[in-house]
Amino acid sequence: MQDSRINYVVVGAFVTAMVVAFVIIISVLAGNSGDTDEYYTVYDNVGGVKLGTLVFYEGYQIGQVDEVTPMGEGPTVRFKVTMAVVEGWQIPADSLARAQVSGLLSAIAIDIQGGKSPKILPAGSEIEGVEGTNIFATIADISSEFTDLSSNSVKPLIASLNKYVTEFGNVTMQHLPALMGNLEKLSASLERTSAIVEKDMLKPENREQFDAIMSNLGTVSADLKQTSALLNASITNINQLVENNSGNVDEAMRSLRYSLDTFSRHVDDISQNIDATARNMSEFSRSIRTNPGLLLSGTDAPDPPQGAPK
Repeated sequence: MQDSRINYVVVGAFVTAMVVAFVIIISVLAGNSGDTDEYYTVYDNVGGVKLGTLVFYEGYQIGQVDEVTPMGEGPTVRFKVTMAVVEGWQIPADSLARAQVSGLLSAIAIDIQGGKSPKILPAGSEIEGVEGTNIFATIADISSEFTDLSSNSVKPLIASLNKYVTEFGNVTMQHLPALMGNLEKLSASLERTSAIVEKDMLKPENREQFDAIMSNLGTVSADLKQTSALLNASITNINQLVENNSGNVDEAMRSLRYSLDTFSRHVDDISQNIDATARNMSEFSRSIRTNPGLLLSGTDAPDPPQGAPK
């Protein structure tokens, strides 16, 4: 009887020790094994955030979510997320609490991104919340977009292409015999043309003439090359001649300019003399026509009028 009681006591003590150890292990794994400070953040959407959601600071686990409480009523409801953080943990005032998923199959967590402010938030303060992207919602939106694209764009496009291909095939089949007949006629015409060309245009004498023409073209090409060389040599000689006689040309131009200047200064006197000579010749001609004997006898010339050129 006494042995039975001892066994019960031993078994009870063992079970109690296991329960305590289990509670301690759970507390350690949940990050709630010591004193904590409370902070909170506010989100418009808390999808995946619940009691026990892990809280990280720059990737290091510092606590967990203790409570999620709705704030406000109606369409403007927001959610206050209370977090239990390791006591004494220093969080800068400009830190951000981002709800995000670290991996495709990972649970959502709150990662606090430390700021640069020297001011430290006291316990019970609000940490500015930033809602992370829900990868599954994003995939769902993309899937919806692809579904809409497939239904409204791809399927009608495929149907139209199928319709056009069918119509083209029908038209082709209707006109295929005529097309084949035209191709046969064209092939026969090409064969006849080829035979005519080979028979008439490519006769031995025509080939000889063609060879002669090509030979003459070669000779003409050689002559043109020689002519081009001579022209280049002539141009070079002309350039050299101009360069060598540039001084003489300049001197001749100066002499011509001097002569033109001299002529322009005396052109009025020359013009007056020519005019007087023309009048004298006219008077002489008139006198001879009136009295031809003047050529033999002659007379004294009258005095010129006052101011007339001598």
